Parts: sequence; structure tokens; C-alpha cells
Amino acid sequence: MNEVAVTLPLPAPPLPTTVIIRREWQGLTVEYGRLESVGEFDFAMPQQGISVAFLPHAEVVWSVDGGSRQATPLPAGSVFVYGDREFVWHRRSKPSEYMNLLVEPALLQQLAQEHDLDESTAIAHRVIFQDATILQVAQLLRTEVLNGGVAGNLLAESLRNVLAVHLLRHHTQTLLTPAIAPQSLSALKLQELKDYIETHLGEDLAIATLAAQIPMSQFHFARAFKAATGEPPHRYVLQRRIDRAKVLLSVARLPVAEVAYQLGFANQSHFTTQFRKAVGMTPKQFREAG
Repeated sequence: MNEVAVTLPLPAPPLPTTVIIRREWQGLTVEYGRLESVGEFDFAMPQQGISVAFLPHAEVVWSVDGGSRQATPLPAGSVFVYGDREFVWHRRSKPSEYMNLLVEPALLQQLAQEHDLDESTAIAHRVIFQDATILQVAQLLRTEVLNGGVAGNLLAESLRNVLAVHLLRHHTQTLLTPAIAPQSLSALKLQELKDYIETHLGEDLAIATLAAQIPMSQFHFARAFKAATGEPPHRYVLQRRIDRAKVLLSVARLPVAEVAYQLGFANQSHFTTQFRKAVGMTPKQFREAG
């Protein structure tokens, strides 16, 4: 009797128990983490940073500045603003998912200076509380990080600006509110800026680059641009790319992949997703309908 060799399939590799993804944009560092390990440990968080815990915990143990350990519940969406204090995690009993955010101190100082605040304004320490703005920014950045940063600089920098202004308004040690200087875009400057955007639609535009065309600080620019157009810069640029894509698909009849490349989308999949969201059909369906 002949023996038949049977090749068994190799077992699937185990799923990673720890996922940490770090991204940097101008003035903003973001770290997304998913940790499966539990138990006792001592892990110090970075000063001046912000954390958001996405998963609830019945009990976590932590301390501040080497003081006594605190055992408290951790609701989902809890926010931590560390200021200049040393916050240390000691124990957790279930997996965690979090986002760490760090706005460059120089960026906050610049923003404080532009709004006539004390440049030494420091962020106040506060932990395990709810803050809808910080949570929303963290959720949007989490999506951007997990998608590989496909939306580009404009979205991340817009979120960074929202976060920076929010910190100065609500989380400084003196709780000062910046006075927003009234600045606007003239009709001429707005048209020049629109022309610049049209010429550079295929590039990964940044708020600092657009603001430099005025010139204006990027914080004032974002507000002035929205006041003039009704949309923040990243949404305006995305809509212009979609409008240009319609022309390239229906008139020039370019392949979908070529349109995505010419208009600066991260890849064809990202282009298709954004086009469907804006138009209600895929690029291919739009071209065939025309």
C-alpha cells in the first residue's frame, strides 16, 4: 500500500496583543494604542500631554507626583490633561484602548501671543473627566491614524488648531479666554487663495502653506477662511477635488486610478470612498451615468 503524504496547513499567526501607532503633524504628536496586557506595572505619562481612554474599566489604580495610590472607575471617553504633574498608572484588570495627544508648547505659546495672553500660560492638571471637544478630536484622529493618514495634512492640522484653542480657553491654570482678533479675507485675497488651491489641488496642502499666501497666522487664517467661504479649509479643498474629479471622469474620461493620483488622494480606495460620500455613487458609476 502506497503511503500518501498529507501536508497540514500551518497554524495562523497569533493576533498582536499590542498595537501602538504614532503619527506626527506640524506641532502635533499622536499615539494610538491598544494594549491587551493587564496586571501590575508602573507607567508614567508624558507631562503636558493629553490622553483619552476609549474603553471603560471598573477599577484602575494610579497616582500623581508619587502620592498615595488611587483606585477609581474609568468611564469610557475619560480625558486626562497632565499639565506639569507626574501621572503614573499602576494597575488595570482588562485591555485598554487609548489616544495620547501632545501639542507642541511652542505652538500654544504662539497662539497665546497672538491672542494677547501671557505666553507662560500653563495647562492645568486634571484627570478622569469628560470633555466633548477633546473626545471628538481624539476620535477623529484615531480614525485618521488607523486609516494611515489618508485625509492628509489639512484635516489633522485643523483638528490640532481646534485642540490648541480649546486648551487655552478651558484648561489653562488661570482659565483665561483668548480674545479672537477680528481678521477677514478681502475679496481679492480670497480669490487669489482660491486660484492657488485650484493650481495645487494635487498636492498635500497644509494650513501653514495656505495661510502664508495671505499672509496671516494659521490660527486666524482657519477662522477667516471659514467665515469667507462657509467651510473649513480641509472641507473646501476636498469639495474642489471632487468637483475637479467629476470633470476628469465625465469629460476627459480618465481612469479612476489616474484621477485619484492627479488630485492628490492617498489611493484609489480613498478617492472612491470620498467620492461616494459626496456624490452618492462611485466614480465608475458616475462616469457610466454620464
